[in-house]
Amino acid sequence: MAEGAVSSKRAAAADGGDRLSALHDDLLHSIISFLSSRQAVQTTVLSRRWRNLWRSTPCLHIDHREFAAKSPAAADEQAACNKLLRFASSLLEAHRAPVLESFRLHVGAQLSPFSVNTWIRRGIVDSRAAALEIAMAPTGAYWFAPSLPRDAAAARRLTTMRLCRVRLDGAFADQLRGSSFPVLEDLALARCDCALQEMSSPTLRSLVIDCCQRFSSPIVSRSVTAPRLASLQLVFPKHATIQEAFSVNGGGAGSSRFRVSVAPSCGGDYFCFAYKDMPALLGSLRNVTTLELWRFSYRTVRIHSPN
Repeated sequence: MAEGAVSSKRAAAADGGDRLSALHDDLLHSIISFLSSRQAVQTTVLSRRWRNLWRSTPCLHIDHREFAAKSPAAADEQAACNKLLRFASSLLEAHRAPVLESFRLHVGAQLSPFSVNTWIRRGIVDSRAAALEIAMAPTGAYWFAPSLPRDAAAARRLTTMRLCRVRLDGAFADQLRGSSFPVLEDLALARCDCALQEMSSPTLRSLVIDCCQRFSSPIVSRSVTAPRLASLQLVFPKHATIQEAFSVNGGGAGSSRFRVSVAPSCGGDYFCFAYKDMPALLGSLRNVTTLELWRFSYRTVRIHSPN
């Protein structure tokens, strides 16, 4: 019998025969991974078996919403922010998993960019996270620009990245195009302030662009080039204008199937940008084998290539 299984059974026996605690560490880690890090730490009260499990769980999720202020008063908001900072500092210092499978940050505008970027470096550079998620609270005017590693060695395990309500500029485009993310395959951008005009990646297989635009302008003008791309989902902001400069080139030699889904974000209304913009968009798609159009003023269309 494996040593881990023996120690699990001994710990469960010490806790009065708790059958859940008798599970192997890997299974308990999988259970804890569905919790936020604050909830994971709170499992220490369950029994002695659970006392240190959170320290080696390969998933971290720091969520500012669990430290919400009691009132909108400035003093209460600052107290909540300080509590979150203390928790995150203690968490990252005590956590000892050699690598992370997932590192998720949900942060508010009260946190300084320095603190958030320090956590990002801890998750990617020190713990070599395989999946990274950064989501900013919908605060309106404030936009956080994440400091992502430029060294390929730092992100050598990073295959999945999801960014929500952050600012992205040409530096991010350079990182995608270069070797900063050597194994990145799954990228999702949602409601980001995108100043970049080009997205090019030799490794991406799945890309989601959901209501991303330059918020100083209603125009979406961007080119996407990814020879290995197999899935692309485009959700355009309501009232957006698609210029002919928007082009997508994917599904080349690295992918035999290329599925594209296009939809407007219309709050339930089946209407979006004018029909005259559609030829420019559809004409910009290259190597598409499956095309899906959703929530337009005409009937949803699904087209399959004969090949």
